[in-house]
Amino acid sequence: MSTRSRTALFACRPVYAALAAALALIALPARAAAPGFTLDAVLAAPFVDDLIASPKGDTLAWTVHERGARNVVVWSGGKVREITQSTADDGEELGGLSFAPDGTAVAYERGGNGQDGDKGNPNPTAPAKREPRKILLTSVASGATIELGNGHDPAVSPKGDRVVWIDEGGQVASATIATSDGGKTWTATKADTLFTVRGTASAPLWSPDGSRLAITNNRGDHSYIAIYTLGASNVTFAEPGFSSDQSPVWSADGSRIAFLRLSGDISTLSYYDDPSLFPPWAVVVADAATGRGGVIWRAPSGRGYEFNVADGVQPLWWSHDGRLAFVWERDGWRHLYALAPTGGTPKLLTPGNFDIEQIALGASGNDLVYTSNQGDIDSRHVWKVAFAGGRPERVTGGATNQWSPAELKPGTFAYVDASATLPGIVTLADGAQATPLLARPLPPEFPAATLVTPKAIVFKAADGLTIHGQLFLAQDGRAKHPALIFVHGGPERQMLTTFHYFEAYSNLYELNQYLVSRGFDVLSVNYRSGIMYGHDFYEPPKRGMLGASEYQDVLAGARVLAARHDVDPKHIGIYGLSYGGYLTALALARNSDIFAAGADQAGVHDWRGWIDSFSGRPIGTPAQRAIAFAASPLAGVDTWKSPVYLDAGDDDRNVPFSQTVTLANLLEARGVDVTLHAVPDELHEYTVFAHELDRFQRTADFLSARLGAANR
Repeated sequence: MSTRSRTALFACRPVYAALAAALALIALPARAAAPGFTLDAVLAAPFVDDLIASPKGDTLAWTVHERGARNVVVWSGGKVREITQSTADDGEELGGLSFAPDGTAVAYERGGNGQDGDKGNPNPTAPAKREPRKILLTSVASGATIELGNGHDPAVSPKGDRVVWIDEGGQVASATIATSDGGKTWTATKADTLFTVRGTASAPLWSPDGSRLAITNNRGDHSYIAIYTLGASNVTFAEPGFSSDQSPVWSADGSRIAFLRLSGDISTLSYYDDPSLFPPWAVVVADAATGRGGVIWRAPSGRGYEFNVADGVQPLWWSHDGRLAFVWERDGWRHLYALAPTGGTPKLLTPGNFDIEQIALGASGNDLVYTSNQGDIDSRHVWKVAFAGGRPERVTGGATNQWSPAELKPGTFAYVDASATLPGIVTLADGAQATPLLARPLPPEFPAATLVTPKAIVFKAADGLTIHGQLFLAQDGRAKHPALIFVHGGPERQMLTTFHYFEAYSNLYELNQYLVSRGFDVLSVNYRSGIMYGHDFYEPPKRGMLGASEYQDVLAGARVLAARHDVDPKHIGIYGLSYGGYLTALALARNSDIFAAGADQAGVHDWRGWIDSFSGRPIGTPAQRAIAFAASPLAGVDTWKSPVYLDAGDDDRNVPFSQTVTLANLLEARGVDVTLHAVPDELHEYTVFAHELDRFQRTADFLSARLGAANR
């Protein structure tokens, strides 16, 4: 469940055929896989993330998460190896990778879950003493590691002599680093505070020459871009105002900084208010030395007035030849636009009916490499376009999906590539050669040969809207199967016909595969409010708390299943996590006549309480709150008859645990068949592999027992 924020070389087919063959040789066990497989076997697929290239473009680093163990992997000198050797399933996250400028070391954070905030560091394994998030520096050559301090968001200076990060108090910490043997071993000074600001700092960003550091300074209902020049006695604020300033980017010479200006937190307004009540978002450029500058462009009214960008995406870029580029939904699709730093009319760089998602600066500094669903709306491929414009160039294609692009040198790309039967694998492509980069083979028990390839389908909701989905069909030879609707979370997500680029959804894709192996047909529904189908699909009327209009897409999916000759219409169930849990609960509350059972993982059950928990007070008029309640599962507890499995962690920081406490008690009081499972100290998406395995196994066993699937 995520909150919406108002402020929030085309490779020829033979290359992909060769890559698929190479990966198959890596993944398949020595003998043919059995018809069935365990949940543990399919969840054994490693998940790769955080792919970055060194500034020189000769080294890559990424993280890998396998059965709870999280490690840093590098490709250097033509070899791939893990430079850390953790084996613990401890829930301690790993990420925030930052290269030394010569690629000889990687700084990163280990611990926590990126959600420390006011609630402290999570402790999902319930240790007697909570460990803080730590900032570490590891040699690429030797794997030797030193600890720099506690905090998150490390950034190595372009000079290679210092690492900064955000400490536990939200201030900028620093340590100087040095190596005397070409990067095999490193030393560091004791961490110290580099400078302080009122409020908290985030996202430290070095100027190209390493002489200045920019941060986003959050002060509650507003934020500033603060600039610190090393050795100076004062911090400079870039054109401060009454808004939320964020996403800074430096000019190539480091003399100017650009950033986005979004509306401040107007606490008297609510989720229900028209976005036009808020000021439009804008692009600001300021002098780095004096902080003086101003708005060079504002979004006009209409589509794109409200800022929208994909999770974790840097939305603003500055080319080496002096152009800005940003993300905008002006024509109803999320596209890249170019703009002069002095302002003017933005130039559309990526025209067409598709959305762009992840973005990286190209090797020349004058291009952008990005992922999109251009020409293939249910997929992800890599593209490249110049800041100056021109026709975008396709980098990847085929039946697999690609994401996390990085261009090492012009024409040489790294990205993650995933298929329907193989998880995402870091891949290096240079012209006609595409090489998978694995530190070690995939686990021999991973059932690549047994997984099914889901089919992309489209169908109509009751109001005529076209809905996309992925249909997984059981291969057990039976004439009739129980079936499941799977609903993703977010709702700002799009499920694919392959393994996914978000770990939680890659895991849920694996669960879908396991459920199919137990005899279910599964339809994954990309319901309205999801991404990659344009602004109007993403922002539909009466969505969620405003009327649950997306529920008709769930019902349409159930009708698709019920009409199939191989589905038993009396044994259709539903399951999902987060927003998917919400839609699961809503389906059981409203239509126990259609959905015979469901599994609700950490869902929202009363929109009023969810809204109020984030605002700290009741939000909305009585009429608005009545609509929100009517769109909530709690409104239908008296007509809820079907069995349900409820699962949540009680340190959930996305959806309050109380949402499931209330629902569980109300259902039990009404005699509904409820199976309950809570995990003390776990988060929204479980961070401990053993907890995730248990959650998914309980889900599969419950659904199998209630809907008559194979019980193995």
